[in-house]
Amino acid sequence: MALEQLVYISRSTSPPCAARLVAEIAAEALRHNPPNNITGALAFTDTHFVQILEGSVSSLDVLLLRLMLDARHTDLEVLDRISIADRSFLGWAMIAPVMTPVGYRQLVQLIADDNRSVAAFRDLLLTLCASHMVAGV
Repeated sequence: MALEQLVYISRSTSPPCAARLVAEIAAEALRHNPPNNITGALAFTDTHFVQILEGSVSSLDVLLLRLMLDARHTDLEVLDRISIADRSFLGWAMIAPVMTPVGYRQLVQLIADDNRSVAAFRDLLLTLCASHMVAGV
């Protein structure tokens, strides 16, 4: 099966984003992602979501359509969609890292950067999730 990784950013429709909202999104992902073989990570600031999703082309197409219709966010912008050989978030239907003050500031800076680097988003989410992924293995 060919795998893709999709990275997107969106604006919350009800800022500030609360842990309750992210928990709701994560619970929904836990119901829908495993049957569709989708893995990923979700981070948020007071105003934005950043998500990395991994799965088959068709699974990501369907999920992207659902995300575009999701009233919890708007201005969804796909930053990148690439073919991948291996998953970065293997075993995680959706992981949402606990945001440290430093990680939060870094995410806010990346979102505000007009020349934002997709690689920087990937690296930051992997770094923020690293302790959870090791503990979850």
